[in-house]
Parts: sequence; structure tokens; C-alpha cells
Amino acid sequence: MFKRIALCALLLLPVLSRAELLVGIGYMNGVVGPNLEWAWQRNTAYILPGAHLGNQGLEDDFRWVAGLRHRIDRGTTVTSGFFTGAMVGDLGGEKHYERLGVGGELGHQWMGNFLRLTVSGGIALLEEIKEEDLDMEPQLTIGVTLSLRR
Repeated sequence: MFKRIALCALLLLPVLSRAELLVGIGYMNGVVGPNLEWAWQRNTAYILPGAHLGNQGLEDDFRWVAGLRHRIDRGTTVTSGFFTGAMVGDLGGEKHYERLGVGGELGHQWMGNFLRLTVSGGIALLEEIKEEDLDMEPQLTIGVTLSLRR
């Protein structure tokens, strides 16, 4: 397993080295944590590992969301404008279980000299969990990220 992960990382190094790395904080459907994003000319890829934000604050369960975004208004990732994207991760998790989902999003990014703010909304399809008696269902998603850029 570790060898496969290492091989995938080595294959992705040339692609990731040509992208601008953005580091910040993010929120996506209850998952709060550091946001790592790689921005190319018109596309970005991100990963958001973190904890679930519940009614009692941050919980100690590990959660994650990853996705790809594409500029839809012929703009680039270094200018303000609209994007669409696809995401996967723990989009409906609670304290007692992980609930994976896959979905799409539509959002807007605002670019400054050193900051990038994104706000997005979308819909995801969550997996069914038979032990908890939960059927497959759609879930609305809301995301916000604030990242530093060079």
C-alpha cells in the first residue's frame, strides 16, 4: 500500500511543481482545517483535511474533502471570477460515523495581491449507511476558503 502511494506521489511531482501552491484555512460542509490548493492557469486541485465542526465545537474525528475546480468565465486562477468544480470526501459526517459523498459546486473567487477568498455552494450525493439506517441522499454543500498566495 505504501509503495503505491509513494509511486503516485512521484508521478504527480512534475505536475504539482508547475502549479502555484496556496495555503490557508477552509470550511466545507462542517469540515474545518488547513486548505492546500494547487493552482494552474485555469484549474485548481485542493485538499482540506480537518475536524468536524459540530454543535459543541471542533470534534476530534478526522475528516477530509478533496476536489478540482475550473474557471468557467475564461479567466485564470490569478484573477477574480466564477468557477465550477467536483468534490469528494466526508460531506455528511457526524460524531459517530463517517459519511462519504461526491458532488459538484459553483462558486466565486476574489483575488488580492496576497490573499484569495473563495465561496461556493453545491450539492453532493451521500453514501448509505445500513448500520445507522441512513439511505443514500442528496446534501447541500457550502464552502469558504481563505488562502495566502505569493
